[in-house]
Amino acid sequence: MAILAGQIVTADQLNHLQPAVYYAQAGSGTSITTTSFTPIVGCSITLDTDTAARFSVQANFSWDINVWVTTIPWPYTRGALFLDGVQQSGESRWSEGTTGGDTGDYSMAGKAWGGTLSAAGTHTFDLRGAWNDLSGESPDLISTGFTAITVTIYEIV
Repeated sequence: MAILAGQIVTADQLNHLQPAVYYAQAGSGTSITTTSFTPIVGCSITLDTDTAARFSVQANFSWDINVWVTTIPWPYTRGALFLDGVQQSGESRWSEGTTGGDTGDYSMAGKAWGGTLSAAGTHTFDLRGAWNDLSGESPDLISTGFTAITVTIYEIV
């Protein structure tokens, strides 16, 4: 709803004009040993909206490899956003390329998402990680305590 010239604006309408920012960071590592998406512990935000809203999500995935991979093609990490249990379009990906997956290799990979929450209510944003294991060697991946999510909500007045 637009605010019209000469309209008396309520406190409730003004409160919805200010973006609400939420932040969560993993407290420790989450071991990811599968090609299926695994929730990253600590990187989930549940919030309530009073109206339909736009959202912006910034994610930083922190990856640490704990198994040597010797077979080509090299596997790569996959980071995804799930909103109310549904995977959102687009992924954060990272691969070591041709180094062979040395134990202890570390990387940060970011990704941004945006969209609309079509209805008021409770919504959960969570980050999940997986391997795309093309090598067949089942490497062990740790999403470290530096993985974080920031959600900004812009409620529609």
